[in-house]
Formats: sequence, structure tokens, C-alpha cells
Amino acid sequence: MNLKSERRGIHVDQSELLCKKGCGYYGNPAWQGFCSKCWREEYHKARQKQIQEDWELAERLQREEEEAYASSQSTQGAQSLTFSKFEEKKTNEKTRKVTTVKKFFTASSRAGAKKGNSPLLFCTLC
Repeated sequence: MNLKSERRGIHVDQSELLCKKGCGYYGNPAWQGFCSKCWREEYHKARQKQIQEDWELAERLQREEEEAYASSQSTQGAQSLTFSKFEEKKTNEKTRKVTTVKKFFTASSRAGAKKGNSPLLFCTLC
């Protein structure tokens, strides 16, 4: 029996132990075949890529949210404009009624000229 031919255990080739990037250092199965230096570089690249993708997603969602808000504001603005016109008409109507009532209690320019002493007429109903 030849001792060299009867080797027992796991035989691993030297090339299988080296870093997958070929930097000359030994890789580690826990780091997917990379050495510590190359693993940090790969991990950093993957992390930066994920951060960039997350950032782009956040920007897109922010734009969509702003567009939806602007859309809802324009709808509310139209409703507010309609309500504003309603308020204006209501105020005008109220002012017109008050002016009409005041006319009943104030002397007209002709009546003041006839009586001469009192610019106001008094209501007999009060």
C-alpha cells in the first residue's frame, strides 16, 4: 500500500481556497468565497446600491404624494371658491336688506325739506 494514494479526509484544491476576485488572499465560505477585504468592498457596493434604490423609491413616492395633495387642494380650492361666492352673495343680500329697512326709518331728502327739523321718522309700530 502506498501512503500517498491512500490519503483520507477532505481534499481541497488550492484554487478553491483563494478569493473569488483573484486578489491572492484566501477566501472564506462565510463571506461567499471572498477574502475579508473583497467582502467589505462587495458588501459596501451592494449596500450603496440598495440605499440608492431606496432613495429613488422615496423620491418617487414623495412626488406622487405631492401630486395627489395638489390635486386634492385644487378640488378643495374650487369648492372654496364656490363657497366664497356664496358667502359674498349672502353678505350682499344681507346688506341690501339692512339698507332697505333703514330707508323706512330715515327721512328722504323731500321729507326732510318739508319738516325741516327732524331727519328721522319714527316708527309708530314700536
